[in-house]
Amino acid sequence: MLNIYQALRTVGEIFGIEAQYIDTWGKVRRTDPKTAARVLKAKGLTISTEQLALDPQVVVVSIDDLPSRCSVYLAERITDEALASPVGQITVSGGEGTSLYHEYSFDGEAALVDADDDTGLVRLSFPFPQELETGPYKVRVEAVIGRETHSCSCIWIVCPAKAYLPPDIQTGRRVAGVGLALYGVRSEKNWGIGDFSDLIKIIDWAHEELHVDFVGLNPLHALFNKRPCTSSPYLPSSRLFRNFIYLDVPGMEDYSGSKKAQALLESPETRRRIQALRDETQVNYEEVSALKLLILRELFRNFLENHRKPGGGTNRWKEFAEFITSGGVHLERYATFCALQEHFQESLPEAESWRDWPAAFHDPESEQVKDFQAKNEDQILFWAYLQWQIDEQLNWAQQHALGLGMLIGLYHDEALAVDRNGADFWAWREFFHEGFRVGAPPDEFAPDGQDWGFPPPNGDKIRSSGYDLFFRKLGASCKRGGALRIDHVMQFSHLFWIPDGGKPAQGVYVKDNEADLLNLLALVSQDTKTLIVGEDLGTVPPQFRERLMAKDILSYRLFYFERDYEGNLTPHYAYPEAALVSISTHDLPTLGGFWSGGDIATRRGIGQLSEERAKAFTEERARSKTKILERLVQDGFLDDEGARFARESKLPTDELHSAVIAFLLHTNSKLVMINQEDVFLDVRQQNFPGTTWEHPNWVTKMRYSVEELRNNPDALRYARKFKELVEKSGRSE
Repeated sequence: MLNIYQALRTVGEIFGIEAQYIDTWGKVRRTDPKTAARVLKAKGLTISTEQLALDPQVVVVSIDDLPSRCSVYLAERITDEALASPVGQITVSGGEGTSLYHEYSFDGEAALVDADDDTGLVRLSFPFPQELETGPYKVRVEAVIGRETHSCSCIWIVCPAKAYLPPDIQTGRRVAGVGLALYGVRSEKNWGIGDFSDLIKIIDWAHEELHVDFVGLNPLHALFNKRPCTSSPYLPSSRLFRNFIYLDVPGMEDYSGSKKAQALLESPETRRRIQALRDETQVNYEEVSALKLLILRELFRNFLENHRKPGGGTNRWKEFAEFITSGGVHLERYATFCALQEHFQESLPEAESWRDWPAAFHDPESEQVKDFQAKNEDQILFWAYLQWQIDEQLNWAQQHALGLGMLIGLYHDEALAVDRNGADFWAWREFFHEGFRVGAPPDEFAPDGQDWGFPPPNGDKIRSSGYDLFFRKLGASCKRGGALRIDHVMQFSHLFWIPDGGKPAQGVYVKDNEADLLNLLALVSQDTKTLIVGEDLGTVPPQFRERLMAKDILSYRLFYFERDYEGNLTPHYAYPEAALVSISTHDLPTLGGFWSGGDIATRRGIGQLSEERAKAFTEERARSKTKILERLVQDGFLDDEGARFARESKLPTDELHSAVIAFLLHTNSKLVMINQEDVFLDVRQQNFPGTTWEHPNWVTKMRYSVEELRNNPDALRYARKFKELVEKSGRSE
């Protein structure tokens, strides 16, 4: 808000608008910012009335660095006499439920009023209350200056100094975890995609057979569940809500009471479809989604019949109603979007996204949308019901993990992006900038730069709302877990904007409200008791990692990338303490793929690399492997003979595999997470960046099923080795 006024003053000077003049009587007359904006519009530069709105004025502070004074700004002009010799007082009061109330007089130095040269606005200044606890406050500031009364509304958000760390980790405990893609989990009971009951069994296995303290998951955000373009967990329809495809349908409470659902599920045709989906080598999102929705609708009908009663309902209905109330307008809009999407899939099948719906349905607050909501209440309730059931089953999984003694339990992942054709964009368009896409500038990995295809957030709009959508998104990601990884955490500092129709080389970095966002992250982290990991790979702004560490936000370090300027791998003892370390990510080759060069061969095969570049990558890979072996030998995790065998082997040897895992487990870093692909030396990686149709992404199923984890000799051998390494490293209690 104030940035607009500061920019207006600067731009006005460039366009010849003088900030003030002295009249005939010798009085200084300052230029009204709104008048300056009208002059700029006449000169071809438009600043909207909305951009010039002052209220609410948002102040985000850290409790360990509270300001001594606070300034607020008035939209109205005040008389020169009042400005020169103010008489009266400033009253500061909090909203309902707070005891915040202060009065400050202009007689002394407590209350001050002056003209702010940076913005051209009238500024009120007064002591900032020092007794506030952490949390958001709605504040009313009223100034009586002589015969004039002026007021403004504020949102003050007081944040803790640091993000949450479990007490054991604060006092030096180091822990380990295993990461996996839930969609890829195979079992004898699921429907071709991992579900929350599978997750509980995975938790049991991870606790008993690996002795780890957390299970890392792919983002569980709501998707369109269609291959290949809308099944990426990192480009969801919504980050506020989760994907129903992970529900264990027979495990839902309403299943046992629905004879129709049971008959439908047990029919020969349905059993055949489920078995076929289990047998597919890749996840079939469309078929699984359609089949689950068929049964879920029957469960919902049963729920309504048994629990919604005239004049009220059962206790379970009241629980559902409370869930809807807590979800507020965010849940209402999400469920409405899903119902509208289904409606137009039937009535307007040629519509590929909400942008192809009739224009009246583009606005969630339009009369047509309101009319649809009134006429389709149960269809909308159905989508809210699914979110309620997801929340219940995910809560069971997290409570089960904690009940076993896991320190963290579930480690969630929050995507950077949302699909511009998805629910969040439809519901909250004003919080995104259309006309631009986020990406990355040209570098060695991508000489032409990267275009990630999603819109950047409107940071000013998000801030002026009191960061409500930011709170909702982050709170949803933290819910039912003990840790959260934030994808591309540099987003809190800046993002690379590419104009629509342009190339990445034409992009530019645009800063966000970093200090505010890091403070707010600490607040949500402490409120939800969630440890935060910031994925800080790639081009990192200067000193940004240090600012993350100051907030107890853990860095994200990969074995492949931790090197010095000469390409030598960082010694294990030099890894930072405030970090999570791992071998690889979903976007990079597994250890098996890295050692075999399978990722290079795949990229060459799908046309991502020319023969010349593939050769250069292969040569660089050979040098990297040599550096890895040198570091493992130097740090004592591999002997010379083991290094020689590993150098000659096309796949990682057992000794090399153990050495890499032991290396990471012995770092000083608080967290180590090894993906299940690297536990089992799987060569397949989940995603090849820059591909959609060219390569099947986000569909790879685990090598071993849930049952095979307990009885397959190879799976047992890998798990036993991993557990022994964890125990030797001191990360198991």
